Amino acid sequence: MENILGTKLADRYLIEELVGVGGMCNVYRAFDAEALQTVAVKMLRDEYAADEEYLRRFRNESRAINALSHPNIVKIYDVVLDAPNPYLVMEYVSGITLKEYIDRKKPLPGRTAANIAGLVLTALQCAHENGIVHRDVKPQNIMVTEKGEVKVMDFGIARFAMSQSHTIDGNAIGSVHYISPEQALGGAVDQRTDIYSVGVILFEMLCGRLPFDGESPVSVALQQVEQNPKALRSLNPNVPVGLEQITLHAMAKNPDDRYADCGEMIADLRRWLADPKTTFPAYTATPVKKAAEFVRNKVPKKTGADAPKPAGGRKKLKDRLTTPLSRLFAVTCGVVVASVLFVFVMFQIYQPFQKVEDITLPNLVGVDYTAATAGSAYPDIRIELESEDFNTEYEAGQIYRQSPSAGKSVKKGSTVQVWVSAGGQMIPIPTFTNQEATAVYAKLVSLGLKYSTTEIASDTIAEGSVVRTSPEAGQSAPAGSTVVVYVSTGSNKERVQVPEVLGYPEEVAVQTLKDAQFEVAVTYQVSDYQYDGLVMSQSPASPSMVPIGSKVTIVVGTVDESAAVGEATVTLQTIPPDLPGTVTVTAVLNGTTVYSDTIEPQNTRLISIPLQGTGTCMVDVLIDGMVYKSASVDFDAGQYYWTADYSGSFGE
Repeated sequence: MENILGTKLADRYLIEELVGVGGMCNVYRAFDAEALQTVAVKMLRDEYAADEEYLRRFRNESRAINALSHPNIVKIYDVVLDAPNPYLVMEYVSGITLKEYIDRKKPLPGRTAANIAGLVLTALQCAHENGIVHRDVKPQNIMVTEKGEVKVMDFGIARFAMSQSHTIDGNAIGSVHYISPEQALGGAVDQRTDIYSVGVILFEMLCGRLPFDGESPVSVALQQVEQNPKALRSLNPNVPVGLEQITLHAMAKNPDDRYADCGEMIADLRRWLADPKTTFPAYTATPVKKAAEFVRNKVPKKTGADAPKPAGGRKKLKDRLTTPLSRLFAVTCGVVVASVLFVFVMFQIYQPFQKVEDITLPNLVGVDYTAATAGSAYPDIRIELESEDFNTEYEAGQIYRQSPSAGKSVKKGSTVQVWVSAGGQMIPIPTFTNQEATAVYAKLVSLGLKYSTTEIASDTIAEGSVVRTSPEAGQSAPAGSTVVVYVSTGSNKERVQVPEVLGYPEEVAVQTLKDAQFEVAVTYQVSDYQYDGLVMSQSPASPSMVPIGSKVTIVVGTVDESAAVGEATVTLQTIPPDLPGTVTVTAVLNGTTVYSDTIEPQNTRLISIPLQGTGTCMVDVLIDGMVYKSASVDFDAGQYYWTADYSGSFGE
């Protein structure tokens, strides 16, 4: 078909760009003017569009492909068969092929490879359940989107792409690096053929290379038939043992030695993802056989003197088929045999006339999964493990959900997906002792646990705080279970009032509290000289009522002896002159007398009192034992100011 860029197909699909060219189709990005979305248009190339047999098969198969609906399969929106070049309108996927992804990141980590393989298998499982075998599963037909989604493309196309031949040459069916041995030999295929291809992809993701390679498609095909792949760990020692076993199981030469269906392989991948140390029992593989017929068809014909002579003078076949009647007879026989074989194969694949019995699904919820899948407990259905999750309502190993649900009418042999309990998830219990109860309740709920409250008396834990829990700290509880929280109501001992000891010297404060039958704890805090040796704070404070024998903590001030000592001089400029005789002037700093002198008031007009200390302190100046003035002294600055003046009461 000529260049169609800029044209509108069916007056709806505006062709914007050629984005891919394949062996049979061109792929364009287009805009759907009705749905207002970007789509992909896959259009048959001219050589296939003119093939009536190919068109007939394409028409029949497209109906089945159009019925597929799965998040990991590229959606098909429209099938147009009456155009000069038939085309499919599909979901437009923005991303790169898995082949490009592997080339950029090879080898892939085990978990990444297992997840991708699992998603591809779920897509293939959907196709297989609809009677479609892909036959061309390869990384080039798998897209990885910008969001990390995996999308499988080209379903069904390879199924009828080569209508004339099933031999391997330069244009092999599918891709020779990923085809199964039975495909290489032109034999019958089923869902296990696709499983083999997934195994090859998994091998390539894990090892960063293909299991088989050669100079020609024929040499690669021979390896697919006759050689076992190398052990993955010999190529990449980082490949987990379990994934190596899964890969080689999928790549067994004999289809009977592979996974029976996608569900089995998905189940093994999920078991490995749940526990990467998981390994699987070794399977017994059928010995590899030589592809004698396959090789014989590829031996070049000999000519001339080297050509073998007919035995016993018998004529060659082409010499005996010289008459028109004999040739017509041979052609007719060939057509009849081919038709019978085609009808037989199609009947085996689709079985359109087979009556399948309807059954009512049993209730599997609560049944042990191992028992349900072992032996012949449920012979009329296939039980497939969907996931294994923590569940507190069912014991480990029990089925807690099924789909379709019990009581539904389904065809005999249908698949039932089940969810199996892994038991309750165990949540470690933190230490909550001495924490406020309401805060503990919120923490338990955030951990996925429930709680109940029990009140108990405690001599050591304050009222409203947590004493302990059950299960205890360091133990674990199943998710969703109830943790008992024991909350203190305080002590049940007699309650007494805490004495006030603020400002007391340490020894006096301690003795006062002990006399009141309290336990005393003393801590020290660096302070100014004015608080040196005195109680600065206490807890509980007075006049709190607490159980007798409770602990009271006092904080006593202490001077940092290593701190720099400052100096200041306090000056008295006036002394009442009418004071009789002599008087004694003293200065008391933080309760300690630091200056004393006897003077005659009538002959003294100025008194200088030198002081030393740190920080800010209070000093009292006394005359004959009575406070005359009080000052606040800043030793760091060497300054002071009067805070109290009682001089007016002297001399009266």
